Amino acid sequence: MNVITKLKTSVENATGLPMYYDTPQTLNVRLERATFPCAMLNILQTGAVVSDNGIIRERLQIEMLFVTSSDLDFDGETVERDELDEMKLYAFTWLLSLMRGGDFKLAEINGTSRYYATDDVIFSAYGVNVTIEEQQGVSQCTLADSSEK
Repeated sequence: MNVITKLKTSVENATGLPMYYDTPQTLNVRLERATFPCAMLNILQTGAVVSDNGIIRERLQIEMLFVTSSDLDFDGETVERDELDEMKLYAFTWLLSLMRGGDFKLAEINGTSRYYATDDVIFSAYGVNVTIEEQQGVSQCTLADSSEK
């Protein structure tokens, strides 16, 4: 299973929300057809490979946005009070599920973001920027097993 599929499964299992993946440049197009509320994944360009006791694992820095459609809100009070609090709850639920384990472990919480956008779709989102690490890595034994096939 690839990274995006594993993340999609972790979000959907923890929150029940559908998850979409796209680049920041085409996010707006994806949101036009999204089912709200939902989660949007942005894999950031930074990452690392870590070695621990002879096992190599990938670390990824990602931003997961928890998004809902919004009405035009001139002062932002309704968005902040109602919609962003609900999206923050989804984000925290997902973070707690990462702490319990699965395909990834939560290595670091790097920050949060709040979005209110009025592009083609009016939406509000609560984003969490995190570093995750694969639980299962590659070792010399894994390489030896795969070369025998």
